[in-house]
Amino acid sequence: MKLTNKLALNAATGALALALAVPAAQAQQSDDSDSSRRLGKVTVTAQRTEENLQDVPIAVTALSTEQLEDKQVGNVIDLQFQVPNITIGTNSGTANAASITLRGVGETESRGAVEQAVGVYVDGVYIGRSVGSLFEVVDLAQIEVLRGPQGTLYGRNTVGGAVKLTSVKPQFENSGEVRTTIGNNGRLDLRATGNLQLGPSTAVRVTGLMRERDGFFTLTPNGAYAGEGKDVGRKDIKAFRASLRHEFNPDWSLDVAIDSTLDRSDPIPDSIKAGNDADNDYFTIEPLPGTVCAPLPETFRPDGCFTNYNSRSNSRGVSANVNGRFGTFDFTSITAYRKLDDDLKTRVGFPFFQETHQNQFSQEFALASNYDGPFNYVGGVYYFKEEVTLDTVFIYPFSINTDSESYAIFGQGTYDVNDKLSLTGGLRYTQESKNFYGINQAFGFNRTDDADYENVSYTVNADYRLNDAALLYAKYSTGFKSGGWSADAFSATAVFKPVAEETLGSFEVGAKTDISDSVRLNLSAFRNKYDDIQISATIPNVGFTRFNVNETQTWGGEAELVWQVNDAFQFNANLGLLGGEFTDVTPDQARGLTNNGSSCPTIDPTIDADIVKCAKNLEIKNAPSYKGSVGVSYTRRLTEGELIVNADVGFQDDMWTLVAAAPPHILAQIDPLIDARIKYESDAGWSVALWGKNLTDQKYYRVATAGSFATYPSDPITYGIDLGYKF
Repeated sequence: MKLTNKLALNAATGALALALAVPAAQAQQSDDSDSSRRLGKVTVTAQRTEENLQDVPIAVTALSTEQLEDKQVGNVIDLQFQVPNITIGTNSGTANAASITLRGVGETESRGAVEQAVGVYVDGVYIGRSVGSLFEVVDLAQIEVLRGPQGTLYGRNTVGGAVKLTSVKPQFENSGEVRTTIGNNGRLDLRATGNLQLGPSTAVRVTGLMRERDGFFTLTPNGAYAGEGKDVGRKDIKAFRASLRHEFNPDWSLDVAIDSTLDRSDPIPDSIKAGNDADNDYFTIEPLPGTVCAPLPETFRPDGCFTNYNSRSNSRGVSANVNGRFGTFDFTSITAYRKLDDDLKTRVGFPFFQETHQNQFSQEFALASNYDGPFNYVGGVYYFKEEVTLDTVFIYPFSINTDSESYAIFGQGTYDVNDKLSLTGGLRYTQESKNFYGINQAFGFNRTDDADYENVSYTVNADYRLNDAALLYAKYSTGFKSGGWSADAFSATAVFKPVAEETLGSFEVGAKTDISDSVRLNLSAFRNKYDDIQISATIPNVGFTRFNVNETQTWGGEAELVWQVNDAFQFNANLGLLGGEFTDVTPDQARGLTNNGSSCPTIDPTIDADIVKCAKNLEIKNAPSYKGSVGVSYTRRLTEGELIVNADVGFQDDMWTLVAAAPPHILAQIDPLIDARIKYESDAGWSVALWGKNLTDQKYYRVATAGSFATYPSDPITYGIDLGYKF
């Protein structure tokens, strides 16, 4: 993997140069044709205005409603192989906390006062916590994934990028849809959508979803006190969304939405120890050999004898979006309030109980110009306030209360030097204050603290249009992730240890090319420099906590290809190459990164030079050297309807899921995964589809917990049938 890492940037840059030769050679014929004629125009809002994907000098992937269905994207985690250089898992055993890593930049901690590194947005509303962010795809119009720091237009906690979910707005028509899914492991989905026009300028849209599935993990410990034979890992999700749209006139509109998701799914079973699994079966859960489960209080039972699997997460919110135009300006106001209550009991291998209560309020005003001249801009102000309470039992009971408040002002402008060259620059100033209180109830350790942060994020960008079919760009952008406090207090020296903010600067070059009216190839290459990255790991004589590492670098490249072979057949592929290393670490930081030398068992961890060298040779976690997918789709008219066949193969290199890159069993090894779906949709509105995921039934661990005492296994093969009717 290390050799591949070192070659990643060179390979990406070479591919970029090679691809640019084709559209340049075809400039004359491209200038005279509509490059979107067969591939279609993809509209994105990555720069806060509606633009053609091929005109945006940003690495962004966009999936429409139809693509989400055909590629079986049921929630955010299903984007796993649809976006280059993305890795998605679940945090802390929960079934609803998304851990998203883009280009090796991410955060795997979901508790307390820890911020995320990739921002998740629903209809422009930032989701403040990882818990509750693994959204089900309910009536979505599009998902956009923006890679690289987005600090200027999206603000704090987007050092890795942003995931934007856009819902379908109410339409001025009377229509509806019902759909059911039946599959193995007791899978049953029921979904209904109704759209009603209330008048010439008002419409409402309501969607409800119920999703159930049995667990496919079985507890098989030796004794009734360990719940022998109990199945865990079930899904139980109910989601609801209602929205209203009112158009005051052709230029001004109001969109109001309420949503609620109640998730009673089991936590992800995490007692399976890849290095010590007694029966070598991924889907049975048992204690270590020789362990006898006895009728003791649950918190005192031996390792492997905890059976209290329970989770209840209720996430809900309300938002109001006002959009309008006056003169040469577009105005947007986004007002939102969200609330989260999450109750989690998990871990056969270790006691872990957690209650999270969170609420947030946000307000944004933005203004975008629509001048006919060469200069246009977007700017605005942003306010965010959040309160979080966390009560946890993780070996010992402790509690956390934190609140934060932030203000920001931002602006970005683009100047067209001529009809080929454009220059872009932007700034965002953020001021944030946080208050924190934490107590370890077992030993009386506590911390009361507060912190203030100021940050200026910026971007500079130059893009050059070779012709109608090729756009080149080079950019430098920055972002920051707020500081905070560790969620743990296992010793007097690690009492909710504070960490500083982390910052990232990224240089990127790329190309958006339509090689012909049927072939689209988008490329990018990047190098990131991280200052003060926040790490969760074990420090000798301190315990498990969080700390900053001086400097880290990641680099790589990405390619996305769509080839419309003919009117019926389409081929698509994406590839991400990635490398990274810790470039500046102190000896104490190195001991935390390497788990006091366990990453390099032949060295003496007390020798500073040796432990630093060991840390600098570590792989970055959740950063496979290569990852991608290839897919085909076939569409044709059949009698009085349409047949749609879709198949995808996802692949990736091995990757470490712990920062220490040890022990060997937490090296995630994934063989190619195959998904397929065949659908027939009649002109009368009814449809039927057969589908399967992980068709070769590959078994692998997708993440390991810090300390390596547990790992989370993947889903086995799943398959089923979808029935639907539109009216």
